[in-house]
Amino acid sequence: MKNLKVGDLVWRKIPIRGTGRTAPALEQRRRLGIGIILSKKMAGRNPRHMCLTVYYPKTRKIYDIAESLMTVVSSL
Repeated sequence: MKNLKVGDLVWRKIPIRGTGRTAPALEQRRRLGIGIILSKKMAGRNPRHMCLTVYYPKTRKIYDIAESLMTVVSSL
């Protein structure tokens, strides 16, 4: 996976079909669209993992999400 950086444009990665997570990922990608990474930080429990704070212009909202769930659309 490409190392995501602050300022990169990202959107929700679509998992492999049959995992039961495809529909929610597709819905999130449709609803939120492309986002801009505002910051990165370690968060979560068991195990701690890298999380991104992402601003979505389409909805004008900011969300935190695990880096592993995102894919880069365009990089600086």
